[in-house]
Amino acid sequence: MHLRRLISSIALLFIITVSHAQINTDRMMNIARNALYYDDYVLSISYFNIVINYKPYLYEPYFYRGVAKFYLEDYSGAILDCSETIRRNPFFPNTYELRGLSYINLGQYDKAAQDYETATEMLPENRSLWHNYALCNIELDSLDRADSIVNIIIKKWSKYADGYNIKAQILMQKKDTVAAEEVIDKALEVDKYNVNALSAKAGILMTHEQYEDAIKYFTESLRLQPKNAGNLINRALCHYHLDQYRDAMNDYDLALTFEPKNFVGHYNRGLLRANVGEDNLAIEDFNFILSIDPEDMMATFNRATLLDNIGDYRGAIRDYTTVINEFPKFLYGYERRAAARRKIGDIAGANRDEEHILKEQIAHRYGYSTPTSRQKNKTRKKSQVNLDDYQKLVEEDEAIQEQAYESEYRGKVQNREQEAKLILPSERTYHLYKEFAPDDALTLFEKAYQEAQEGNINEAIADFTRVLDINDTFAEAYYNRGLLHLLLDDTTLAIPDLSKAGELGIYQAYNIIKKNQNIKKKQK
Repeated sequence: MHLRRLISSIALLFIITVSHAQINTDRMMNIARNALYYDDYVLSISYFNIVINYKPYLYEPYFYRGVAKFYLEDYSGAILDCSETIRRNPFFPNTYELRGLSYINLGQYDKAAQDYETATEMLPENRSLWHNYALCNIELDSLDRADSIVNIIIKKWSKYADGYNIKAQILMQKKDTVAAEEVIDKALEVDKYNVNALSAKAGILMTHEQYEDAIKYFTESLRLQPKNAGNLINRALCHYHLDQYRDAMNDYDLALTFEPKNFVGHYNRGLLRANVGEDNLAIEDFNFILSIDPEDMMATFNRATLLDNIGDYRGAIRDYTTVINEFPKFLYGYERRAAARRKIGDIAGANRDEEHILKEQIAHRYGYSTPTSRQKNKTRKKSQVNLDDYQKLVEEDEAIQEQAYESEYRGKVQNREQEAKLILPSERTYHLYKEFAPDDALTLFEKAYQEAQEGNINEAIADFTRVLDINDTFAEAYYNRGLLHLLLDDTTLAIPDLSKAGELGIYQAYNIIKKNQNIKKKQK
């Protein structure tokens, strides 16, 4: 590890001083690709930069630098490098695949589909390209187009089980479960050990409430892929519907060891714990959900009832009030809060709640039906927001598990855990710009930095922009401007700036990009 850091430092110094010497770009490319092979993405970028600086007309260093950025989850930067690759060589199909995957990670499925269309024209025998092309169209809800692509896949590769799985997924989205099950059976005929097909078959059986048969398929799927949290949660749902609570609890516990932050797992386990009287443990599950999403009102109401059960009436009233403020027509919330207020001696507050209920009941000509406690044999989709469903188990929106994109671009992501704060130029950078760049750049940089420290964000951004107009290789200016754009929630401008800063040697920028990508995924 120390040797790698030393090499990285030497490489950075070399980038600065190499301008006065001739270099062997072939050797630089070999070093860069070797670093990429060994997952040292930041080091590989520094060497690809050298080649690009000397031979900007070459397409390969842009492509491989894009690969490194993709591994670092700098998808915007990868897209820019792929576009530069295409400008220099539009007939290199791997570029379209890489850019397509980058677009997918940014949720831009329309652009990804365009790239996969081009790539499949260039490499019509590459099955993974067709696979991803179909899935992009499913994401775009272009189901007929996706179906035509899948038909090509099945015709070309009749023994490819996942081709049938994708077709079944399309049929499920078209609400044709009978046809979907027939196609899944075909997938299992082709490959009886295909995990996706086994999971899909089990999911379809769940929709028909054939829980015992569904459990058999989930169990076989889990034998082949034992750490699949989604299948464990779905099998737990089946056990629950069969009143097999112990087995359901075991599945939830196991699923959460593999995916500790799984919303559905915690929510359903919390309800199951409440059903068997383990209120304190159930509260822990809902505390976890609310630590991730404090605005989940159904989880808040469930925690309120649990706090009520264990005698924490003030905590219950706090949560009831939060829900009522968000859903002022939810009369059952007033009813529960009134009862809790009476228990702590707040008679006036309880009377106000009860008067409100009475007024609302009179106002509603046909009355108001409050939800019954501990609703059994019902589940809700995770996308539902009807507060009356607060005690229903959560299930996935689709019976067929999430689609998987295929790619050869895989690898571990480096995460240097750098603190996100504004930075000043290093001493070496300061002397470099003082010698080779106009003094105005450093003077303006210092002014912009001070403005940012004082909270004058827009003025600081404007001055960092002026710095970059003078010197477009000033890495610290890109980095600071990127952070300021993030502070204003403008990721469209922030990510390209941070990507450029990383490309110019400020590698903690990639960690900021990665964290931002993870936040966006959670928000989705």
